[in-house]
Amino acid sequence: MTGRRAALAAVLAGALAAAPPGRAADARGLRALALAEALRHLGRPYRDDCSGFVIAAWRAAGVSLRLRPARSRTESLQRASRRTETPRPGDLAFFHHTYDRDRDGLANDLFTHVALVEAVDGARLTLLHRSSRGIERLRMDLARPSDPGANDPVRALRRSEDARIRVLAGELFAGFGAFPEAGR
Repeated sequence: MTGRRAALAAVLAGALAAAPPGRAADARGLRALALAEALRHLGRPYRDDCSGFVIAAWRAAGVSLRLRPARSRTESLQRASRRTETPRPGDLAFFHHTYDRDRDGLANDLFTHVALVEAVDGARLTLLHRSSRGIERLRMDLARPSDPGANDPVRALRRSEDARIRVLAGELFAGFGAFPEAGR
């Protein structure tokens, strides 16, 4: 079994076997299915953007998302989700200022990136997201948001930008969201 398939099997087995009967089991199963779909693409190029990646993962789990009008699909996902302080695998992580959406040269663009939570260990998280290189894992430690040893960059620092510009996951983090259909 390849590493990718083993990870997929472990996610599904752990989430489904440990789930109690009823709605909680269904919710864990939905999150596990969305995460399994996301893991299928790990290390590969992906044609759509970050929000398309998240939408496709949840659609594969059988969840039809009702997106509300917004400036971007990422912001629509944020509006469709319910804010949560305690993320679980399959939940969403949102980021601000990952690119200059309105091209005004200021870091004032909200909800510009979204990722799926893969694992949670206290304040440390592993996320799955669509980067310019495809689907990748992203480390984020909310206890040490500016530590490059604990947080991966969500965006590249451009040559013309000041080195003090924030690029790390913990620095650009905006909040977590969960879908009501997934048991929150």
